[in-house]
Amino acid sequence: MYCGNNKTALSSQRLVAQAMMRLIQEKPYSQISVSELCKTAGVSRQTFYSLFTSRENVVVFTLQAQSSCCLEPPRASGDTLRCLCRACSEYLVRNRRLIRLLVENRIDYLLQDSFEEALRADAGLFGGADPCLKRYAPGFYAGGITCVARQYALEGCAAGPDQLEALFMALFTGQAFGEG
Repeated sequence: MYCGNNKTALSSQRLVAQAMMRLIQEKPYSQISVSELCKTAGVSRQTFYSLFTSRENVVVFTLQAQSSCCLEPPRASGDTLRCLCRACSEYLVRNRRLIRLLVENRIDYLLQDSFEEALRADAGLFGGADPCLKRYAPGFYAGGITCVARQYALEGCAAGPDQLEALFMALFTGQAFGEG
């Protein structure tokens, strides 16, 4: 995926991402071709492939744009887990339409990959953890967040941020087992 600062390329990236979101609302993701995506965005295939590696890469770009700061919880309060749970719950509510589209099209694994990448990128998030935990924790939490996101979408995205935050806290602190 293109990560430079050329204004024309960045504009084209946004056009392709917007086209993907329009098309995925009209038809299943599996039926959207790169050609159709390019035509809808008004860019050439050459431009598409200079910006993205695949259709999946367009979705990842959209997720990254939506989550640019969602998983960077402020840790000044000393309650990192609660801040992370709050940030995730607000992200899900704010992006419920996108989450629903990902789940309906069975590409919510891209959401998990995006969450895991964001958690890994925040070097201080698991700062006190031993090296083994630092390797496994991002995937574990990303998987949990994605499972909640999937169920949230399947249930019609009805829960609010407070309910989701409480759910995340209960799951991540072991309350689901009657512990914590």
